[in-house]
Amino acid sequence: MNIQKLMKEAQKAQRQMADAQEKLASMSVEGSAGGGLVTATATGDGTVTKVRIDPSAIDPEDVTLLEDLVSAAVSDAQRKAKELQEQELGSAVGGLGGLPGLL
Repeated sequence: MNIQKLMKEAQKAQRQMADAQEKLASMSVEGSAGGGLVTATATGDGTVTKVRIDPSAIDPEDVTLLEDLVSAAVSDAQRKAKELQEQELGSAVGGLGGLPGLL
C-alpha cells in the first residue's frame, strides 16, 4: 500500500471517528438497578444526564441501599454507553484493516 493511499484512509477514518463521536453525544442509554427502582440515563459518550428514583426505593432507615442502587444504575448506564461507543467507533474504523491504536 502506498503512503498517499494510507494517508487518505487515515483522514477518512479521522472524519468517520469525529462523525461517530458527534453521533454518540446525541444518543442515550439507560441503566437500571433494583428492578427499575433506580434508573440512570447517559449519553452515548458516557455522560450521566439523569437519575430517576422511584419513591418506594426511599427508606430513611436504609440510605446505604439507595446509595448502592444509584451507584449500580449509573454503572449500568455507563457500561451500556461503552458498549455503544465500541459499536459506533468500531464501525467507523472498520474499513482500515485493523490498524493498531485507532480504538
